[in-house]
Amino acid sequence: MATAYSIDDQISCSLCLDIFTDPRGLPCGHTFCLTCLQNHIDANNTDDTFMCPNCRDVVGIPDNKPPISSWASQFKRNLALVDAIGLIKQFKICDNPRATIQQNPNRLVIESSCETIKKFSHFIENQMTSDIERLQRSVDVSATQTAAQMQRQGDELIAEFTIAVHTELEKRNSELEKCRQSVNNEIVELFTDVNRLIEESKECLKLGENLLRSASLSDMKRHVSKFSKIQKITADYLATPRPEFPDLAITLVEPEKTGRKTIFAEIGRISRPDVKSIKITHNIYLHTSIFEPEVEINRKSDRLKHEQTINAKLESDTGCPMLLSILVLEGQESNKIVVTDFGNKCVKSFSSQHKTVQSLYRTSSRPCCLAKTRDHQVLVTLPEERKLLYLNVQDDIQLMKTVTSKKDYRGITVLPDDNMAMTGGISGCMDILNQRYDVIRSIPNNVIPNPVYLTVKRDSLIVVSFTTNIVTCVSSSGQVMWVSRDSARFHQLYGVACDTEEFVYVCDNDRHAIVQLSRDGMVICDVITQKDGLKKPVSLCFARDKLYVTQENGEIKLFGWSKT
Repeated sequence: MATAYSIDDQISCSLCLDIFTDPRGLPCGHTFCLTCLQNHIDANNTDDTFMCPNCRDVVGIPDNKPPISSWASQFKRNLALVDAIGLIKQFKICDNPRATIQQNPNRLVIESSCETIKKFSHFIENQMTSDIERLQRSVDVSATQTAAQMQRQGDELIAEFTIAVHTELEKRNSELEKCRQSVNNEIVELFTDVNRLIEESKECLKLGENLLRSASLSDMKRHVSKFSKIQKITADYLATPRPEFPDLAITLVEPEKTGRKTIFAEIGRISRPDVKSIKITHNIYLHTSIFEPEVEINRKSDRLKHEQTINAKLESDTGCPMLLSILVLEGQESNKIVVTDFGNKCVKSFSSQHKTVQSLYRTSSRPCCLAKTRDHQVLVTLPEERKLLYLNVQDDIQLMKTVTSKKDYRGITVLPDDNMAMTGGISGCMDILNQRYDVIRSIPNNVIPNPVYLTVKRDSLIVVSFTTNIVTCVSSSGQVMWVSRDSARFHQLYGVACDTEEFVYVCDNDRHAIVQLSRDGMVICDVITQKDGLKKPVSLCFARDKLYVTQENGEIKLFGWSKT
């Protein structure tokens, strides 16, 4: 029978089997109580060295001049472990079901959760920062050593081949710096889920503090399950053993020696570490936010039911609204709906509680697609002028800045790393741009022909080809993950979106349908049809589990899930 797993096992000394007292870490990574380590040194030291009780590595005494009885104190105290022990002890003390019986039980859960989250999230964030700094430090140290090694290799050749060697050194140093930055970025990406847990914890903590100040029992009852969920996630995170991260090193692969007398200024090539081989074993499952409604939805059998219709047409419109793109900015009281009106050259915004336009921004040419940045600004493409607008959408729509692009970009979405993926109209291109609007990667037209509409699905992109009616999932590096199957049933595809479970939805304009695809591109069904009141859909987006769809007649349809 398997032994039950306990948090105490992770904070106990392997020599005395009790919870650590003044834990001291050895260079091999193993930790022992100060007293236990000193007793081991007294009984086992030989010529100012001793072996680790766990892995038997030979450990040297940093300074053998003080008395032997104080040698153990020369090893560093494990401060992160001391903090963890303190937090776990406080958590056990606070977990007292008899406390304040007379108080409202929901309030007790929220107060307890907020206190736990505040302590745990701070500890987890410090822990993650420490891991990232240690890994990046090893990369920086190895990069410095490699640069020195390259310099030595170059110095041996400079006397006979000065100019060529300096050119080669500059080339390799440039490669080394790019490699160092790339590896450090990959290290940060390893902790994406941990960082998401920290952000979720902070957001939950803010909500809890507001609820406790308002003292509204009905609000507490409605939100209490969220606090229990995030409290369990943070506690489970700390109970899971942390992985042993290896040091990462950028190295120089030296060229092979030949018998040729001709001098070649070849110093070697840069060898980068395989960061992706590091496995983060913490079980953090945050594919959906804790702030989404806890509704049991079967995406393969349930249907989307029409709930509301909003007419986006104004009396001042000179033509019928053509809503090419839609975004929903979620708020505490109501959602803000933002659309581009291609036919009337403007951007409009609505409140989900009202059925009329609240604010309007006139553009100098016809706007196409929208994207949302992390600071909740809205990006709008103007392909006819090759411009990108940054709009702030609150009570009014205000222009923050205008950027001129090199191509007539039409489609746009923002990637998790804040880079942008953009598709071109006439040029039929798909580019990845950095925050300085430089093209860092182009995906060839033969990979995705005539891409227009696109959206983000975790670390990949879902792209609709306008002429071929094919949906493609591609990584930001250009690697095709899947291509939609059974595409012959599609007639004319427009907008595309993903729900919280990463199912894909696309507008089939000619068939008056919203088509649902699986996570790997297989067509599941027409989840909304003309029987549901849908006509000529153009664009769509999800806000939690509500689907917003624009139609050619200028209407916005809101759908919610219902059991079949």
